[in-house]
Amino acid sequence: MQDLIKYGLIITSASVIFCFAVIAVYAIAKNRIREQERIKALTSKETEVRREKSEKEPRAQRKQLEKLADELYVAGIALRAEEFILIWILVALALPLLFLFFGANPIICLGIVIVGAAAPIAYVRLKRQKQLGKIDKQLIDAILIISNSMRSGMSFQSAIQNIADEMEPPISKEFGRVCREIKLGMSLETSFDRMIARTGNKDLELVCNAVIIQRQIGGNLSEVLENISETISERIRLRGEIKAMTASGTLSGYIIGSLPIFMLVLLMFLNPGYVNMFFSTSIGRIMLAVSAVMETVGFLIVRKIVNIKM
Repeated sequence: MQDLIKYGLIITSASVIFCFAVIAVYAIAKNRIREQERIKALTSKETEVRREKSEKEPRAQRKQLEKLADELYVAGIALRAEEFILIWILVALALPLLFLFFGANPIICLGIVIVGAAAPIAYVRLKRQKQLGKIDKQLIDAILIISNSMRSGMSFQSAIQNIADEMEPPISKEFGRVCREIKLGMSLETSFDRMIARTGNKDLELVCNAVIIQRQIGGNLSEVLENISETISERIRLRGEIKAMTASGTLSGYIIGSLPIFMLVLLMFLNPGYVNMFFSTSIGRIMLAVSAVMETVGFLIVRKIVNIKM
């Protein structure tokens, strides 16, 4: 009987991994074909026909994949959304099933599932926040390059090309993408909207809106950008002061919120029998569910207190 259960788990695990691999490979191939069609559509007369076909695809799924792809792009991770999802599934499901197949304790396997499910997302979020912080520091210099280039008689597109050529990533990468999109036929307004959606930077949104308004009604763009740079410099200074004043509260909130989860996962690896009752009894499962709800509520409250919007 035990042999049947063991072979059944092996067949089930292999089937699940195989199905996920086939789905991921199909999604990657489909996405690459779709990208090639988009490039052709930008340079052909069949743009509207192809757009109508693309609108028939599941919009929610496409939006989620595009959002994940934007986060990976901003974070500087050279992976497609489908490739990242495949790695995420392999780490969170295939690796624990492999350990379970070799006779590891189910509690340890569950700990691997928790770590494997949380670690990739946490890594992407940390990398993204780091890159966005660099954009905040580089934005003033980028505005000065645009302003000086406009004063010397260059066009606005040449000015943002100077940012892509002369500055360091990540802001050079963002403006370089804007230049490429414009060359492929996308409007400046649409490209700016996509960049703002990727970064979520309010200061960058202010600069982009000023440029778009100037293109519509006219005016001295270099002078407008100089005034905006002063405003952004003051906002950056205020954000730095607020971050310094709330640093201890933020750190305390993250430590207090993550300590129970860290201790639970640590015990699942070091002493699985000590926490086995939480998963094998009804009272233990209820306690885990209540603890998860309380942890989430407490984390959201602390984050709301220390997160001051400007």
